[in-house]
Amino acid sequence: MLGALIDLSIRLRAMMLCLLFVLLAGGVVAARSLPIDAIPDISGIQVSVLTEAPGLSALEVERSVTFPMENALNGVPGMVELRSVSRADISAITIIFADGTDPWFARQLVFERMLQAKNDLPPAVPTPQIAPLSTGLGEIFQFVVRSEFHSRKQLRTLLDWEIVPRLRGIPGIVEVNTMGGELKQYQVIVKPDQLAAYNLTIRHLTDTLQRSSSTVSGGYLDRGAEAFTLRAVGMFGGLEDIGNVVLKNGADGQPVLVKHVAEVRDGAALRHGMITYHGDDEAVTGIVMMLLGANSRDVIYAVKDRVAEIQATLPPGVVIEAVYDRADFVERTLTTVMTNLIEGALVVFVVLVIFLGSVRGALVCVLGIPAAMTIALFGMHWAGVTGDLMSLGAIDFGFLVDGPIVVLEALLTSYIGQRMTANERAGAYTRSIQLVIRPVAFAVAIIMLVYVPLLGLEGVEGRMFRPMATTMAFALLGALVYSVVFLPALLAVFVPPLRRDGARWLRPVARAYGRAVPVAVRLRWPLLAAALAALLVSGWIFKNQGANFVPRIDEGDVVVTIRRAPSINLEESKRLDLMAQQVLLEFPEVITTLAMTGRAEVAIDPVGKDNTDILVRLRPKPEWTTAHDLDGLSEHFKNALEARVPSTFFSISQPIEDRTNEMISGSRADVQIMLTGADLLELKRISESIRNAVRGIPGTGDVRVERVLGMPELTVKPDRARLARYGVQMEDALLA
Repeated sequence: MLGALIDLSIRLRAMMLCLLFVLLAGGVVAARSLPIDAIPDISGIQVSVLTEAPGLSALEVERSVTFPMENALNGVPGMVELRSVSRADISAITIIFADGTDPWFARQLVFERMLQAKNDLPPAVPTPQIAPLSTGLGEIFQFVVRSEFHSRKQLRTLLDWEIVPRLRGIPGIVEVNTMGGELKQYQVIVKPDQLAAYNLTIRHLTDTLQRSSSTVSGGYLDRGAEAFTLRAVGMFGGLEDIGNVVLKNGADGQPVLVKHVAEVRDGAALRHGMITYHGDDEAVTGIVMMLLGANSRDVIYAVKDRVAEIQATLPPGVVIEAVYDRADFVERTLTTVMTNLIEGALVVFVVLVIFLGSVRGALVCVLGIPAAMTIALFGMHWAGVTGDLMSLGAIDFGFLVDGPIVVLEALLTSYIGQRMTANERAGAYTRSIQLVIRPVAFAVAIIMLVYVPLLGLEGVEGRMFRPMATTMAFALLGALVYSVVFLPALLAVFVPPLRRDGARWLRPVARAYGRAVPVAVRLRWPLLAAALAALLVSGWIFKNQGANFVPRIDEGDVVVTIRRAPSINLEESKRLDLMAQQVLLEFPEVITTLAMTGRAEVAIDPVGKDNTDILVRLRPKPEWTTAHDLDGLSEHFKNALEARVPSTFFSISQPIEDRTNEMISGSRADVQIMLTGADLLELKRISESIRNAVRGIPGTGDVRVERVLGMPELTVKPDRARLARYGVQMEDALLA
């Protein structure tokens, strides 16, 4: 069969050249439409359920919210792991599913179980929400909205109602998470003495306000030839409408209004988080989250175009400024891949010209690289593999031209110095290629088998290496197709036999090699002993070098994670955040800093006020002066921060690395040790002893124990006996 294909290729060589041109043109189209990202997404299929629990402590959240929700969600079909975090006011449960599970089907299963658990939650707890369908690589763009002429509340309102809705309309965007500023809220501040003077309770006030804003439909009314829609509108139109709500009629017949017993004002919601920017003051930020499976490169540029459109329509003085842009990382990755591709092709071309002495033959062989890559791109589309540093950057171009080189060398050595017509050359080349093509195909098949075990990997290893193995297998298939279908036609048309035996400079090399072979055979045992000794020494050196699962990829930005006492408030966190940012901005490598303390309204990362992440945007590495690598610069950052910012614990990572670690294991650390038990005090004691033991291990950087105690509370416990004596219900006492 292979021989027939070769004969057909040479007979129809003009058609084959046209088909090759069409194939390469299709490869350009496939490359443009291929989903592109910087690194493979190793986070699994997971669904997060977020439940707000206002007023509940962490222990109460665990008992009243997290525990019944876990009972309902446990055992969902396809689930492989379930973990949860309970903090004051919020519960976060993450369900991890087996690889290959449809993410939309997984969310549907979780949603059904979640509704079943709703009746087991306390009445005051809102309906649980499912986090957006995104991954560890989902946060692709982050920006701040700044203005010297607008308040934080105005900027937050502008962000929520003008900017975010327009960004959510971009295909591939699943959520735009907002944080910072002041969330606008109409507030009724009760005056207890006035309320008591009119013999009213807070319960009466809240019930009346709830019933005072509604719209009622009355169907329609015929009038002549027309029909009028009939409706009664009683919605609040502003602060004045709220203040004029009637609570009751007084003894003198005068109505008692809300404004008589309370202050109605335009206020801000209770904040659980805060943003400070560039060491100056507070800001508002938006985090653009990409839908699972979307093309990050296309989505990022669509976001940047939309941001430019929005900027042109904003009020004067309001500026949208990007603080994190995945496009920079993606472009560096694409540049690396293209550089490898071009350099690999040039190296192969130069080596072939030097050793074979045929420029045309070298061009024909090198052409196999883009042809094989084109078929690989088609295969990646079919298999749903994303183009990234692992799938495209790990391709070995030597394997792709191995078959064409063998075929070319067989032809060049068989017909040296012969002059042939086109038809004679076609017939001779057909016979020669048929003799070597079967071993070439067998060799390519053996190389493809090397990647088969990688396709069987599961978990994080599978998500990391399967795309690389799949891409390489398709590329090798493309190399085999090129060698059998297109290469014979190209050789018959463009590569005549050599006039002389190879390159001239190789002749003295061959003579020297011929003289060295008998000597090597006589000294075979000493040479074998020396080779064995070198192998043992190199193995010993390799053993002590250490190893990583994958090389650490330089993302270009860093994240400084700060932990403080759990009892800290937002104002003190703000003061320390500004101090930390001012220290970081003293380094010439730092462009901007953005500190995020606490959590946003969509609490994807359910942390407290004691947690701060400072996103540090860095200049290109050639401009660094403090250090020459990321580890060295991180060490300088940490030393300066610990020396000048009090009451803080610092650790330094990178945005994608940090987020991916957290989604895989629930912790941002590279190595996490988890303890389980019923006694928190005993767990804390054991964890401290483990920390002291681990800290002395060589190579250990930051060692931290997660704080689970120390949040102060003011707890009011009504006396049930006295309530019964005065005939007061518990609910009335709690709301009074």
